[in-house]
Amino acid sequence: MQGTIAQIVALVVHGNAYLRSEEQAVAFPSDHSTLTFCELVKFVGLTRSGESWNETPFAQDPVSWLEELRRSEVHAIRMIHMPSGQNLDGATDRMLVGFVGGGGRWLLETTGSNGSDYWEGRWEVGDQGRADRKIWRVTYGRIAANQPPSPPASSDLQSLRQRLTRNLTEISAFAHHQKLEGFAKAFESGLSNLASSSPGTGLYHNDLLTADMPLTAAQLLSAAQSSWVFGGMGSWNDLGFDGDDQRTYEDLSEALYKLLNDSIVSAANSTALLAVARPQPQSKKRSWWRFWA
Repeated sequence: MQGTIAQIVALVVHGNAYLRSEEQAVAFPSDHSTLTFCELVKFVGLTRSGESWNETPFAQDPVSWLEELRRSEVHAIRMIHMPSGQNLDGATDRMLVGFVGGGGRWLLETTGSNGSDYWEGRWEVGDQGRADRKIWRVTYGRIAANQPPSPPASSDLQSLRQRLTRNLTEISAFAHHQKLEGFAKAFESGLSNLASSSPGTGLYHNDLLTADMPLTAAQLLSAAQSSWVFGGMGSWNDLGFDGDDQRTYEDLSEALYKLLNDSIVSAANSTALLAVARPQPQSKKRSWWRFWA
């Protein structure tokens, strides 16, 4: 999966584990794979001023952010995917996911006694000549505060696992038929993770999984990572076929993209379900300003 998505998953999964843990627990691993190419990952409060944002420091890194959330009695962290649907040029989110800011919006939701705060990430390129390749400067901005919690989504992990298994089986057969063995291998790796009792082995982001994560959630996150073939040039999105094969390709690909996103969100958010439920405030009007320039 895209590094931008993987980092949000990591913040949700490790953040919820920390919020349930004892005081001496590590909030977020400093050597986590999602930080490998990041010069910094900071968090800011935002206020809207015309067409721009005014930023105020909130936390200098993921550890400080999670510690501040705990002090503020936040008890759950979730992620939200907001599809943008069909774009004006006819391209779907699947086709645009390889571009920064494409593929729909991904938000973090932190929920406490005063409601939910919503955070959106912005990735900017820093010094591209760094020897350690830490070129990304990441800022998560709080785009809304003290808002109603997002409605609970139905997250039947077993049903998602079954539907993803069917889709990967069909799209793998299609890839073999088209002699696209590299892509077929990715889809088959996804199937293997869905069936594994110890998923995630050998994956780049195998540190997305935590010891107390439900097995089905771990299977879905690992399958999503290993079968994620969407991007720019040279990716699964870059292919084209004739006649009925093109229609089959489009149908299977769009279904896979949606299933992978649903699997990622539901699996990550299952770690928040273990948190202690608290009373929630009455509904207020929610503002969805976009943090991206």
